[in-house]
Amino acid sequence: MDILSVSASIAGLLTAAGKTHALLEIISSIRNAPTSIKDTQRETRHTEVALQSLHRFLQHVDPTNPRLEMIQIDELRVVLADAMMIFSSFEEMLRQLERQARARVAIRWMKYAKQIEEHLGKLERYKSSLAVMLGILQRYYDKSIVIHVVFVLNKC
Repeated sequence: MDILSVSASIAGLLTAAGKTHALLEIISSIRNAPTSIKDTQRETRHTEVALQSLHRFLQHVDPTNPRLEMIQIDELRVVLADAMMIFSSFEEMLRQLERQARARVAIRWMKYAKQIEEHLGKLERYKSSLAVMLGILQRYYDKSIVIHVVFVLNKC
């Protein structure tokens, strides 16, 4: 398992999630913003917490442990790559909304409501995939470290 590349991916995702969360905070203050913005903001924050937990877990992993070879890193990489695409496309849409708000253009929320809800669903599915991955890690690695991470994910 290439812990460094996975950690770097997670660090990039944390940055993307932080930017998305900040944009959602700005957009949620726009007049007549749908409640799904707040829901998505909350889910983005929960995803950040999950990513931080995974990042902390990986920092405590012993790279010489032979059990690491049992973990299929390709699946984790796919999940992380999907998450980057989710955050990237969502950030693009949110920046468009932010530009409209700054220009004081009336925003047609109906146009964006479906896209926002789709991104919310994608974030929820991503967080679920991350929880499953951590469950697999728990099975093959030091359970005492992973139990805390899985607990944090389930709490979100």
